[in-house]
Amino acid sequence: MVVAQADPAKVATAEWLRSQYRRYYASTKRILPDRFGRREFGFMFFNSTMVIRHLGFSREQELNEFLVDKTPAHAYYSSAYYEQPNAKTMEEKGWLGADLIFDLDADHLPNAKSLSYPEMLEAIRQRIIKLYDDFLKADFGFDEGKMRLVFSGGRGYHVHVFDERVWSLGSHERREIVDWITGKGLDVDSLFRESAFDKREFQGRSRVKKKVVGPVQDEPGWRGKIARGMDQLVTALEGMEHDKAIAFLVSFEGVKDSAAEDLVENLFKPRATKPKVIRGVDRLREGQIEALSDRSRDLLIRIVKEVQEIHLDQQAGVALDGIVQRGDTDEPVTSDIKRLIRLPSSLHGKTGLRVIPLTRDQVDEFRPLRDAVPDTWTDEPVSMRLANRINLEIKGEAFNLAPGVSELPQYLAIFLAARGLATVNPEA
Repeated sequence: MVVAQADPAKVATAEWLRSQYRRYYASTKRILPDRFGRREFGFMFFNSTMVIRHLGFSREQELNEFLVDKTPAHAYYSSAYYEQPNAKTMEEKGWLGADLIFDLDADHLPNAKSLSYPEMLEAIRQRIIKLYDDFLKADFGFDEGKMRLVFSGGRGYHVHVFDERVWSLGSHERREIVDWITGKGLDVDSLFRESAFDKREFQGRSRVKKKVVGPVQDEPGWRGKIARGMDQLVTALEGMEHDKAIAFLVSFEGVKDSAAEDLVENLFKPRATKPKVIRGVDRLREGQIEALSDRSRDLLIRIVKEVQEIHLDQQAGVALDGIVQRGDTDEPVTSDIKRLIRLPSSLHGKTGLRVIPLTRDQVDEFRPLRDAVPDTWTDEPVSMRLANRINLEIKGEAFNLAPGVSELPQYLAIFLAARGLATVNPEA
């Protein structure tokens, strides 16, 4: 049997990274999770794909010594609390409850492959804010003091909910929370109900007139979300040239040009000009969806419904942000009652960036390649070999690097080495 030889440059680079990580852990203070002594810990090491878990620490010093002595590439702790976190089987651990964890990273972006690393991070940052504001805070009522936003150090963000009301939830209940956030099984049609508004008797017979009543924007839950999505849709159509609006509408399966033309006319053709201009869209924004013809009303509802099910950022060149009201989260992570999640203040093994806890106010201005670079990494030059051209801005400085050997500041060298984009130059 022929054993593949390890690449000397990669081995040397891993050793160099390990020495830098050790320096970081030796010089920085940990941010410990709540109920630290009840958590299980797990670690991955350089040049290894295995996770070493079933570890528990009763004192902060024990964890610090482990991080410095063993120097993992990745550090994790359990969302769950246990009677004996270091027991070797789940049965022996004695599950006591678990935080509720939400995870969003580049895997949730339909166009991730076409985005640069900074673009991916920004797109995910926007989505985690929506999850936090529109669902966890607005719908579920979790207090900001019981939630923590965390930059993962890699390609995404987490939200940790440590409200004691969630601790006892099982996997099924947690999946129901995911279903609410993602709109799974949402019946949009049921949000538009018929209501009688006029009843007349004639020759012993009753005649009842009905109208469709839709949701309004300030309603809670999915009723308000769908109303806001509809408003965003008509606002987007209003801002388009006529031909583009028609092209967007007919991009939905089965929508004919004539139906699209009718909807645009129903929405935007003036119906009165004195004392002010009144259009269908103006009446719609007042909550009067019956101002549209039945055909246009039904098409508008249908498109709002279908857009919620589209896992794309745009349709026919039109951005769907705001029109799409559903949220995103990684269902297996949220439903898992024994999940390992990245340890705040640890380092991500594939970037060298810090895993950083954030308040809701902090996340608005947070930029990972500026704010998650450890202070431990210096400007000291390091000789690195690059296989490909690199264009990147980090710590506020732009770099345009050609393939070959370059002298790089240590913070950039660590980032590129961790991402597999550069190796240490043994000849330096």
